[in-house]
Amino acid sequence: MKPRFVAVLSVLWLASCAPQAEQSVQTAAAPPPAAVPAPPAPTPASSEAQIAPGLWEVEQVRCSDLLGAADDDRAAAAMFYYGYLAAKAGIHVIDVGKIDENVGKVMKQCAATPNITVPQAFREALRPRRSAG
Repeated sequence: MKPRFVAVLSVLWLASCAPQAEQSVQTAAAPPPAAVPAPPAPTPASSEAQIAPGLWEVEQVRCSDLLGAADDDRAAAAMFYYGYLAAKAGIHVIDVGKIDENVGKVMKQCAATPNITVPQAFREALRPRRSAG
């Protein structure tokens, strides 16, 4: 290659890497929508497992507490318990393909027996079944 061609090519390459000045585009901003006050959140029923605002005794949370939670809170709590109880049981491998199915079993167990604790529901729903014979 010719040295002059390489020099020109280098300059063009460096120019392409340089930050480009942003072009300002002015658009008319829409006025902000009128603020609508959100309805007050319902106060959750107290639970024996709640020892202070925001503090829960993990082993004492009942299925009725879990079932009464908002959808996002219920999903987060179910995943927390899945990991918490797996760790307590010394389980080091989790088949992620079965999580949805297993959580569904636990939720059915909770619906059938709302007065048991969530850890009990996990043990009942996911305990190994003995085959007949």
